[in-house]
Parts: sequence; structure tokens; C-alpha cells
Amino acid sequence: MSTRHGELAMLLAHEQWRLEQLSYDVARRRCTARQCCEAAAVLERLSAGLREYAASLPFEQRSGHGTDPFAMWEDDRDD
Repeated sequence: MSTRHGELAMLLAHEQWRLEQLSYDVARRRCTARQCCEAAAVLERLSAGLREYAASLPFEQRSGHGTDPFAMWEDDRDD
């Protein structure tokens, strides 16, 4: 695993844990405005990082309908 891949993986795993903890605070109505703002900023950074990473990957197109909600699907057309 390259450094870039490893850094993104570590960031995702760490923030997943933090967001899970926040979800418990939200459910218990114990979260603060600061926690919510910090989580929003983290999600924005993650989103930007994932977009940048995705831009470096080959684009995959598949025909048919699969179960991956993030996959880009071609239309099935008989032209």
C-alpha cells in the first residue's frame, strides 16, 4: 500500500470512529454545536480527499444493474 493510499485509509478509519462516537452523542442529545461543526468540517475534508483520490483512479463503466450504490452504470440500450 503506497503512502497516499495508506494515509487516506487511515484518515477514513479514524474519522469513521469519531463519527460513530458523535452518532451516539446525537442520539442521546448530548452533542454540542461545536461537535457538529467540527464533524461537518471533517466530512468536507474527507469528501475532497475522496474526490481527489477518485480522480486518480481509472473510471469504470459497467452495463446492467448491480448492488454498488456508488458505481456509475451505463444505460442498457439495444441500439
